[in-house]
Order: sequence, then structure tokens, then C-alpha cells
Amino acid sequence: MWQPAEQGRPVRAYIDTSAFVHNIELAERLAPDARALIVLKANAYGHGMVELAKLCGERDFAVASSDEALVLVQAGFRNRIWVLEGPFSARCLALSDQENIVWVVHSQWQLDLISRHSRRAQSLWLKIDTGMHRVGFLPESVNASVQFCLANEQIELQGLFTHFACSDEPGNALTKEQLAQIQTLQKQLAPLNELPLCNANSAALMSFPKSHGAWVRPGIMLYGGMSLHAETRCKQRPVMHLKSAVMALREIDAGQSVGYGQTWTAPRRSTIATVAIGYADGYPRHAPNGTPVWIKAQEVPLVGRVSMDMITVDVTDLSGIQIGDEVELWGRHIPVERVAQMAQTISYEILSHVSQRVPRIYI
Repeated sequence: MWQPAEQGRPVRAYIDTSAFVHNIELAERLAPDARALIVLKANAYGHGMVELAKLCGERDFAVASSDEALVLVQAGFRNRIWVLEGPFSARCLALSDQENIVWVVHSQWQLDLISRHSRRAQSLWLKIDTGMHRVGFLPESVNASVQFCLANEQIELQGLFTHFACSDEPGNALTKEQLAQIQTLQKQLAPLNELPLCNANSAALMSFPKSHGAWVRPGIMLYGGMSLHAETRCKQRPVMHLKSAVMALREIDAGQSVGYGQTWTAPRRSTIATVAIGYADGYPRHAPNGTPVWIKAQEVPLVGRVSMDMITVDVTDLSGIQIGDEVELWGRHIPVERVAQMAQTISYEILSHVSQRVPRIYI
């Protein structure tokens, strides 16, 4: 039980480090012939990039930008770091002049940037647009881009990279089409058909073994954020356990409403618990009435609109509830995906939006 005189505001994100290691090892077991690239972008999906990087041994890291890579470098890591958005400027390239950086390059302007401003040969992978249609070289331009790389002393081409648009939808044919396209390109680049492939994100790693290639890049599965969609053999463990405590209790009569906008009205005389957490902490503002919350070994429903610093839940059917009782918002008992589904979003967004005012406690 939370003791207000001793601990201050009770919101905490408990980060289970053993669960993170378990999930890494699970990813490696599912792709035994590939190497795992540990995706730590967006502050390790809200879990704390530097702290979780300490658990990765000598494995390669993946981040979104050179700024994220710099955080790891300044923290003392010497692992190879893949920058998934590639370089944006000569300032970005200055980092790789000193450190072990791999650029994932998606456009000719980035190749031109490297050609003009690099002081040494840059390790890079070419990102190919096989159907995602965000960034990447179009298939018809890949041969010319490869030839550009081979002719440039500033470039060390290491492989081909693509991203699946629908790998979390097992019945969607696009994933097979994308894989066939990148494999065809690989074969057509003779005599360079030994260029390895990096294709599979978490969903493809778990459910589409033919896509694995030489490298896989688990992201959300490392944090236990795809547990509801995984088979038994893919049993992930939740890494973040977001908790708070009851800060107020009150009785309301049938017909009285709770919270902003009167979005919930009590159908009976009800006991309402106010919990110290809100959208400024990262709890989703659009979580509707009925979103599950765990108190005293039981699910209870969110009622009323989520506020900046507080939520309200209906605890009428709980006995013995008190100020200070622990509340789990997601974690061991409430999968983060359930909260995300209720809020009509995804676990990626929920986890990465946990704000910096929530202390991370590593256990």
C-alpha cells in the first residue's frame, strides 16, 4: 500500500529487466539462423533506452536517428548502432566518423550527402520500398543505387533492407508479395546476390519464418507489447508495469455523473475511486468507460473521462477498498494491448507516451 507521507505521488513504471532479457532470447530462438537487431528507438518504446541497452550484451542496436545514437554513445556503449532513418546532414555523419554507426539509407539525396561529406567509408544498408510506400528506393532504381555505392569509396554497402506493411495481419497477401520482391531484387543484383537481407519486424519474426533473412529486428515484442496476438511458442512477458494508487473514495447516488462532460452516469448507488494518474502521465485520454483497471486482485471499470492527472473507476463491487490501495493500469494482470484496443490505438503508442514525470523503477 502507498504511504503518502513516505513516497510522494504514487505513479511508477516498474521495468522488469528479466522480462526484457527473456523477450530478447525468445526472439533469437524464433529466428535461430538470423542475428537479432535490438530496436531501442523512442527511448526503448518508453522504457528507458540507456538502462535497457545495458542488458543487451554485444548485440547490435537500432535507433531512429543520429540524436538517439549519440545518447547511447555518450553513455559509453560501443555496440554497433543502426540508424534507421539514415543521416539528415553532415553533422549526423560526423558521428559515424568517430563511432561504429550503420546507416539505413532510403534516398539518393542521402547517398549524395555521404559522398560529399564523409571522411571515411560509411557502412550502410539500402532501404527498398517494396510496398510500405513511406520511404525507400523504388525497385526499378535499386540497381543504379547499388552501382552508385560500388563506385564510391565513401560507401561500404552491407545489405538490403525493407519493411513490411501488414505483417501483423497473417491473412494479408502483401507480406508475401513484399518478400518475393526483395528476394527477386537480391537475385538480380548478380554478382552481388550475396548481399544479406534485413526484413522481419516483430510480427514477421514471430509468424513468418520465411521472411527472416540474415537479420531480424524485434521491436515491440521485446517489450511484451504483442502478447495478445502471439502463439504459445511466442510467449512474451510484459516489461512495463504501470502502477499508481487510490487517492480518494466517494459515494454517489444513481443518476449522478462523474468527471468532465458527464460521460458516465451511475446506474445505481456507486463507490468511485479516484486514482492518481492521467493523460499527462501517458494514460490514454481516449480510454473509454469500461477500460479495465486492476485493484485488489480484480478488474474494475474506468468510468468518466480521463483527466490530466487523475482517473476514476467504479469499485462498488470491491470490499475493503482503502486510500492507498495499489492500482495496476497495465502489466502482469492487464495487458497493455487491452488498454490500447479500448482506446482505439496500439501498444506502441501507449508505451512510448508514458511521460518523463513518471519515474522508471528497474527491477
